[in-house]
Amino acid sequence: MGGWWMGRKNRKPSPFACLVLLFTALFALLCLLRWSQAPASPTVVVPQFPGAEPWQLETVDAPGMLEGEVLDLNTASQGDLSRLPGIGEKRAADIVAWREAQGGFPTPEGVLEVPGIGPGIFARIQAYITVSPLGERGGSHGADFGG
Repeated sequence: MGGWWMGRKNRKPSPFACLVLLFTALFALLCLLRWSQAPASPTVVVPQFPGAEPWQLETVDAPGMLEGEVLDLNTASQGDLSRLPGIGEKRAADIVAWREAQGGFPTPEGVLEVPGIGPGIFARIQAYITVSPLGERGGSHGADFGG
């Protein structure tokens, strides 16, 4: 005796079983074709404004900083430095320790010499840091609001 897939008389598959087999094969073929295609790369559209440079369109997320605020690496307190994006209490302490040991930062890029601060973190904080000349330190906490 055959099962539901066999005809009753001559042990051939029933028409229903043939349709199920056909649709299953078609579905498997379509799945293979779909998965074998390379995924499309996402397209990023950057709006262009007349006269704007690409770096002017980028913004760095810095929730701890006030709009337009710039910190002087040579005078900012550890608390102020910890508000920079990607700089917490530990890295802020490392910046202050390095500044005291080396006598200050000659350029903003000098912060790359601090252990734990690499190009990625520097790219995030670059818009928010500056340095005063080493002989002209002053100010209460090193914040400059770009005014």
